[in-house]
Amino acid sequence: MIFIGFFLFIALIAVALNMMNSSNLQQIEDHLKSQNCTSIIYTKGSYKGLCNDKILEISNSFTIDLEKNTKEYKYSDIKNITVENLDILLNDKEKLEFKKKDELDDFYKKLKDEIKK
Repeated sequence: MIFIGFFLFIALIAVALNMMNSSNLQQIEDHLKSQNCTSIIYTKGSYKGLCNDKILEISNSFTIDLEKNTKEYKYSDIKNITVENLDILLNDKEKLEFKKKDELDDFYKKLKDEIKK
């Protein structure tokens, strides 16, 4: 009986954490949409979105603090873009990491188009 109770307790914790993570992801997506971001990709633990005049990268964590978890790269500050392995390097120092090559290629193409505008 204690064994069954232990497994139910573990299952309850897993469900609660999953619900909290889902809520966090929705909060991040809503924030990106409110910033008029397009081409939103979730990879390597963070959302990356191309917005009107900047790139926003928001890291997912246990608790969401949009001010602390957000990195912003203005298009006007980007002088060069290079691809290295599965990363996009902005000005040879800031790195946007990707898990899949097709995600990287799609984001890179759209980023170049945004910067040309």
